[in-house]
Amino acid sequence: MKLLHTADWQLGLRLNFVPGEQAARLRAQRFDTVRHLAELAREHAVDAVVVAGDVFDDNGVGADSIQQARDALRTFGDIPVVLLPGNHDPATPDSALARLGELPGAVHVATAREAISLAGGEVYPCPLTSRHTYEDAADWLPERSDRDKVRVVVAHGGALQFGEETEAPNRLDVDRMLARGYDYVALGDWHGTFEVNARAWYAGAPEATRFKEKRPGNALLVEIAEPGSTPAVEVIPVARTQWLTEEVELAGDDDIDHLAEQLDALPEKSWTLLELTLRGELSLAGRARLDELIEDYTERLALLRVREDAVSAAPTPEDLAALHGEGYLGRAIAALRDSEDPVDADALRMLYRLSQEVA
Repeated sequence: MKLLHTADWQLGLRLNFVPGEQAARLRAQRFDTVRHLAELAREHAVDAVVVAGDVFDDNGVGADSIQQARDALRTFGDIPVVLLPGNHDPATPDSALARLGELPGAVHVATAREAISLAGGEVYPCPLTSRHTYEDAADWLPERSDRDKVRVVVAHGGALQFGEETEAPNRLDVDRMLARGYDYVALGDWHGTFEVNARAWYAGAPEATRFKEKRPGNALLVEIAEPGSTPAVEVIPVARTQWLTEEVELAGDDDIDHLAEQLDALPEKSWTLLELTLRGELSLAGRARLDELIEDYTERLALLRVREDAVSAAPTPEDLAALHGEGYLGRAIAALRDSEDPVDADALRMLYRLSQEVA
């Protein structure tokens, strides 16, 4: 049995922290990534695609997201696709998955805790019927009594204790599932690709949703030769967007050139979201150059989030020579220059930049 294991599509994700048209473009890309998954499924001639929960970002997504999802799912053609309700889109009365209506192709919305027979094996879904539950959604799984077919569990929740709390909702006992004789457990909820063990994996989100996620952007090609065989799992990158986190130390003005080179080397800048943390000390002239660089790449990247509180600007003699004024302006410059208040330092920097623009 050959599967394409994916999860956490989060269709309809709002991305409120991304400004304007960029957010709309990134939201639309998630549907195109689903189409890319369909291409992979056809390319590898899989028996089925399993989506381990959180197809939608929430049950309140609009009709436009529902229609775009329906259109994207149609591209899988006659390949069976199993959609599992997760904690973002649980099988509640207002379920977004239920609003898909008449399903295209061979798409199954797995709201029932019953086996789905597919070519080469069976899929055992463990749907969530509420956003948070302390019951084991996999409790219904029967003990294996034969070795005639490959059996795959699809579940959504925490197989690992990622925090320090002793009890958390949507817990999954993977060892217990495997002890009942299942060949593979396709997991969703954790947005990074992660191997729990040889028979249980998190596929991760095909497109990241925030900067803190580790190893998002993949799907898993899973091949199980026969019942009882150890699955062969291949990680396949599928993301269009790149979410990067960088920390840069600016030891002097020359390092701004290095930062510019680093930004210029980014591939597909229009699909890159960058969280940049800067530290160091610059001259006023250097700080002005840094501000211009940030403004430039704020427009060129899909998102540039800069943390620059730890960058200080110390005026050089050349900076101070460029800043001059008579009367009140001269006294204000002198007061700002002597002040240790960070607000006054920012004001001095802005005065320097204005003086350069006027010059």
